[in-house]
Parts: sequence; structure tokens; C-alpha cells
Amino acid sequence: MAIVEVGEVTYHLNDKLKLKWDKLRAGGLAKDDEDRIYVVDGAEGVGKSLFAIQQAAFLDPTILEDGKNGDALPRICFSVKEFINSVRQNRSTKEKTKVVLFDEAFRGLSSKSSLSKSNKLLVQALQEARQQNLVIFLVTPSFFMLEFYAAVLRTNALFHVVKERKSKRRYVRIFGKRQKNILYQVGVRKGWSYNVKTRSRASFFNIYPGGSDFEKRYRAKKRANFGVDDGKSKAEVAYFDKSEEFKKQRDILLYFIKEHIERTPNDPKNSKFSYAKMSKMFKELGFNIIGQHIGAIVSDVRHKLNKDRDLVPSKDLAEQEDGPNDENLPDFG
Repeated sequence: MAIVEVGEVTYHLNDKLKLKWDKLRAGGLAKDDEDRIYVVDGAEGVGKSLFAIQQAAFLDPTILEDGKNGDALPRICFSVKEFINSVRQNRSTKEKTKVVLFDEAFRGLSSKSSLSKSNKLLVQALQEARQQNLVIFLVTPSFFMLEFYAAVLRTNALFHVVKERKSKRRYVRIFGKRQKNILYQVGVRKGWSYNVKTRSRASFFNIYPGGSDFEKRYRAKKRANFGVDDGKSKAEVAYFDKSEEFKKQRDILLYFIKEHIERTPNDPKNSKFSYAKMSKMFKELGFNIIGQHIGAIVSDVRHKLNKDRDLVPSKDLAEQEDGPNDENLPDFG
């Protein structure tokens, strides 16, 4: 493992991760007009926020600083509004890459709030991130709490933080883009299982970049924001509570349209009415939803309705929990 120094504090960083971050931190994204969005998840207390902060601080040490107006750590965000503002107010240059970290990202991205105003604004922020050429870390208790757009279409990799029960040793399982997408499709149907093979792992230790001063400021901000509802009124909260019901109704309608409209004996799979054509039709009606998303929804509803169907990952995808291994990191940009 490499030893790096950030904020006058040294800590260990996985060798291959460091090589990847070195390519990004010197303005590589702005030069190529790209961005990177990574998900970091894990159970409570495993250190997922710490791992994300270590990576983010190495990429962009200025993320540890307070704002010019005295704002506490403005690019380590705990609310949708703060995250959106941070994305819009920061831009990478060809000399320096900027990083934004959204801690507790499930508040705005969870599937239960898929129709909420907060989620729509958050998706918009992720779309705007491309123009800003940012690196974004989304920290959430579970990858499967994310909306399809964020989890599958928009993110480059998943870092799943694990803490062993007996040894208390912590490490990170790394899923590249393809592995991550397979994991999401399998996991949302099989009880949020991480049963997809990856031999890519990295270790990390309990050291905060920036030392005790940064740790105090970070913990103080986290305590102050704990339980914040993003400023929603009671009427909005009541509306958002119904979003899951609306989502189910939408999903069933999409399934019905695909499975039953214009189906003929010569075309039992309704191939002429493709997901792309459905997407185009909805767009003309003012409802934007991509074909891939429709396909995932239809597949999910079909699976739930057909109880005899059982989606089981193949044996070569079965994960062997054989401890940390810092080699063979996937290509995630």
C-alpha cells in the first residue's frame, strides 16, 4: 500500500487506486470533458464515510477546507439542496480536479422517493456534473437504495465496505461498472444480496485526512445535519409518503402496456413495441423515461407476478469471502 500525505496527515492508500486517482487529480477529467461518480456503501459503523473521505481528500485536498463565507465543509454534503449547490458552484479545470462528496445520499436517491421533487433535482444535479467535470462520491447504507438512473446508468463503480465480525478488520470490495450493473439487477430481486463475484479488494485504516481538526469539524457538521428533512413542508412530506404507491402504479402500467398492448399471435413477445418506442411515445407526451429504465421496470414486475420464476446467479458469480486482496482492480475510470 502507498503512503500519502493530505492535510499534514499520512495514511495508507491502495496502490492501484492511487494510480487511478493520480490520472484524475491533475485535471484529466476537464481535458477529456468527462466526470466520475462512485458509490460507497456498507452497514452502519463500518467506515464507509471515512473510506470515501480518504479517497476524496487525496483527489482534491481542498475538500477538507471550510468555505470562504465560513460555511463548514461545503463540498461534504448532507442534504439534497447542499449537494445541488455544491455541484453547480464547483468546476474542475485542466490543472485541478474538484471533488464533491454526498454523505447519506440515500435521503434523496432512495427508490421510495423516486417521484419526489428532491430526487428529480438530484438526478438533474448528476446530469449537470458532466458539464462540471467533477468527481462525485455518493455514500449510502446500501447500493440497492439508489434509483436505477443513479445506480446503473450514471455511476462508474461501487465500493462496498465490509467489517469482519471476529477480527474487526475492514476492507472494501470493488465492483467495476459491468459488475455493479449485474449486482444491481440480481440484488434488487434477491433481497439485496452482494452475491456477485469480485476479487478486487482494498484495505484502509482509521485515519482522517486533515487530522483531529478536520474530524471535529466533520463530526460537528454531521451531528448538526442528522435528521434534516431537506426543508420540506408538512404538505410535501405527506406527498412524498405516497410516492411508493405512485411508483407501483406506474410500474404496473408500464408492464401492462408492454405485455398486452398490440400483442399478436405472430409476435407473442410484442417485439414491434420496443422499449425504445415506448420511451419515444412517453417523451412525446411530456414524460421522460429511457428505454433501459422501462425494461428494468417491466422485468421486475414480471418477476414479481411470476412466483415460479427464480432468478439465481450462476455459480461463477458466487462470491468467495476469502478476505482482502488488493490486486486486480476493475477498470472503472
